[in-house]
Amino acid sequence: MFGRIPSLLGCLCAIVGGCAAPIVPAGNQFDGTYQGDGRLTRGFGYVCAVPPPSTSITVRDGRFDYIYDNYDLAKPTPIPVQIAADGTFSGQIQYLVPSWNKWGSTPAAWAMLRGHVSGKVIDATLTDYYCARQLDLQTH
Repeated sequence: MFGRIPSLLGCLCAIVGGCAAPIVPAGNQFDGTYQGDGRLTRGFGYVCAVPPPSTSITVRDGRFDYIYDNYDLAKPTPIPVQIAADGTFSGQIQYLVPSWNKWGSTPAAWAMLRGHVSGKVIDATLTDYYCARQLDLQTH
C-alpha cells in the first residue's frame, strides 16, 4: 500500500503541473521609462542597502532588468523580468547569504520582484532574505 503513495503523488503532480497555462508575454504595450521611488516595508539599516532617491526602469518589448543591490552582494546584479500580456510580472535571482552557524554552511536566498503594470503605473514589491521594498513608478 505504502509503495503506491509515491507513484500516486507523482501522477497527481504531473496532472496538476500539466494544467498550468503558459504565460503569454507582453508585446510593446508597456514599453517606456518608469520613474518613482521605493520605500522600505520590512528590514532596516545597512543590510537593506540605502535606496536611491529615485528609481528608474526602462521596459523594452515587455522586458526589463531591475538592478538589485543588498549587503550580501559584491556588486549590484540585474533581476531579469518578463511582463505578461495582462501586466503581471515576476523575476528572481538566487544569491548566497553569509552564515553564522556552527557548521559554516552558506545558505542560498532569493531576491524576488513581483508586481503589475496598469496604465502608466508599475506597482511592485521586492523581497529578499532581510528586507522588503515597495516600488511605485510612473511613466509620462
